Amino acid sequence: MAIELNYRHNLQDDDEADINGIPSPGTPNSMGFDDDHDDDSSSDTSSILTELGADEFPGHFREHGGRLFHSHGNLPYPLPVDADEQARLDLQHKILRDLLGSHFVGPVAESLAHESSRQKRVLDLCTGTGRWVMDMASQFRHVRFSGVDIVPIATRRPHSNANFEILDVTQPLRWADGVMDFVHARSKQIANYPAMLREAARVLRPGGIFFSGEIGRYVAFAPGYPSNPAVDAPGATRFFKVINDLLERIRLHEITGHIPHWLRRTGMFTGGRIQEHLIPIGEWHPSSRQRALGRAYLDAMTVFAESLKPFLRGQGGLSEREIFELIDGYVRDMRGVPGLVSVYQTVWAIKA
Repeated sequence: MAIELNYRHNLQDDDEADINGIPSPGTPNSMGFDDDHDDDSSSDTSSILTELGADEFPGHFREHGGRLFHSHGNLPYPLPVDADEQARLDLQHKILRDLLGSHFVGPVAESLAHESSRQKRVLDLCTGTGRWVMDMASQFRHVRFSGVDIVPIATRRPHSNANFEILDVTQPLRWADGVMDFVHARSKQIANYPAMLREAARVLRPGGIFFSGEIGRYVAFAPGYPSNPAVDAPGATRFFKVINDLLERIRLHEITGHIPHWLRRTGMFTGGRIQEHLIPIGEWHPSSRQRALGRAYLDAMTVFAESLKPFLRGQGGLSEREIFELIDGYVRDMRGVPGLVSVYQTVWAIKA
């Protein structure tokens, strides 16, 4: 197969690839807790990731339009899972960390503080490349981290206090009730988010924290700049309209504005906070730090558009010329229109 499935996520490469540097990898867990695979599963629906044999590869991946995709046909996901897309996900992870100045918001550090009486535990839903889990496992060496995803693209060399599993988050999670201290859910492409949210609430301990982080599927303007993207950034606006219309067809709705309501509707959470963080697109910002962030984010969003080409051909039925014009208008606006931002909404709440 000519497509590269990138298993390059070793610690040295990840440290060197950072924008502004990340903490050095953690030492093995020295708190005396058992680092073996958790044995509290309610079902045997997941497995710890191992190297895939040639005969196992088609069970997880398929090649289409020169890109590599997951092969789970009942789970709509518009983006590939190959090396280029993995690099974009890692870059986006670093951008969001630099944007927030942390890997989380809310009282997470307090929730994960060491207790001699029990092991603190964290679950990352749809972990992707597993970069968030690896960075958090370095920061909180006494905490046990589990990252789950439907495709096995996370590192095969996790820290001793982390593990990755193949698991479909649209199905009931394998963990027993009330075993997690923190459930992290970022950048979700899932048709039934409320069902996933109910499962997250179920596995959280009372007082545990749920975190959602979602980038809105639209462009906006920073304060002090034009306020109508449809007029002042028509190429970018049209791109997201086409993408959103196609995603609606496969039930991947825009969820960003709904998550606070869904959290309240569960009746299982209390407190918390909703915040909107502006990600600059391009180099228009007067702050050198924000310009660096904008350059990196522009790169990530350009790769995002390229990664959507097979989806635009297949689901959208667009011609090559139509795809070129759509992406060209999008990229020209992203590069040339000052004040453009994406909106990253973070929501955290406490399990009642």
